[in-house]
Amino acid sequence: MTRRRILVTSAGGPGAVNLTRSLLAMTPCPFVACVEASPYYAFLALGHVRALVPRTRDREAFLDALNRLVDTHAIDFVMPNGSIEIAALSEARDRLQARVFLPDPATLALADSKWASHEIWRDAGLPVPETHLIDAPATLRAVFPRLQREPDAPVWVRGAGIPGKGIGVASLPCRTVDQAIHWVDYWNGWGGMIASEFLPGDNLTWMGLFDAGRLVTSQGRRRLAYVIPHVSPSGITGAPAISHTVHDPELNRIGEAAALALDRAFTGVCFVDLKGDADGRPRITELNAGRFGTTHYFYTAAGANFPAMLLATAYGEPLDVPRQDILPPDLYWIRTLDAGPVLTTREAIDAGRYPVFDPDAPGQWPLVPQDLHDYPISRDPLWR
Repeated sequence: MTRRRILVTSAGGPGAVNLTRSLLAMTPCPFVACVEASPYYAFLALGHVRALVPRTRDREAFLDALNRLVDTHAIDFVMPNGSIEIAALSEARDRLQARVFLPDPATLALADSKWASHEIWRDAGLPVPETHLIDAPATLRAVFPRLQREPDAPVWVRGAGIPGKGIGVASLPCRTVDQAIHWVDYWNGWGGMIASEFLPGDNLTWMGLFDAGRLVTSQGRRRLAYVIPHVSPSGITGAPAISHTVHDPELNRIGEAAALALDRAFTGVCFVDLKGDADGRPRITELNAGRFGTTHYFYTAAGANFPAMLLATAYGEPLDVPRQDILPPDLYWIRTLDAGPVLTTREAIDAGRYPVFDPDAPGQWPLVPQDLHDYPISRDPLWR
């Protein structure tokens, strides 16, 4: 196999750190150049070279910096794992002097808008929670009783992701309509926030790799607990502390259909978030297009290196992998702040078989050579 030369953007963030861990686990190991806009998070990046670049909002300077690094280090592939960089590089792929494998800009825009994607899935007959765009207090007062399925049950109020609104996630489970109105008021979010019925069931996610509408491979998992849940009113922070693989035909069907409903020729990776309803049936809440998710290194450690498979797909290399359930069920990934992660099984948990850690044994953890941190960070003013 050819030794690839890859540039990873925002490489000090958790999703990109796990991306570079996956890349560095490949055989042969690729050359990895890491770029960061933060002079602090650059120290967390794992790569053979690191450089500071302008922030993505300074689009021209950002692209110029990337192209200079592509030329300097003979980079042949650029891999972002953050939504801002993904959108920028998808739009500017013709100007970038290296290859990318990303969804089209229009597909990314649909995925980023939770309201637009919800409408598409609803109209396609896919399972979604009942959801309404909130344009005024009167609208919220009208829909709140029908969304509150039981007395004192919460109604999920959050940013709709509509471009130009700038609200972000802003999620809050509201138990009264007055709470919901105050929450939307706080964000000045009328016309830019949605209200949905609360789904009490399993918290699920499905990740799939696509090539022009063809599903290459995929895997689903269930999230059981989150890192620092006390900082979020919902107890959900987006950073799973405990999760495990699942084999669920309905999850597989819905995940694939959700991506293809947004783009029949979907290209690249995505992960679909779903929540179980009162009867345990999964319903789609959102789709994150073009990125692997924060903890995808779980799959690499278990034997399914999605970044490596994306590279192979992008270069037209054959892959002999199942379309669905590439990993066994009930593999567990356990982590928290500054501890773990650990890969284990349901059997080991039930039997109380805990891994033995020998601090004198090399290579147990972390799985990436720490001498990568010793490489200098370029401070060329042209890259600032």
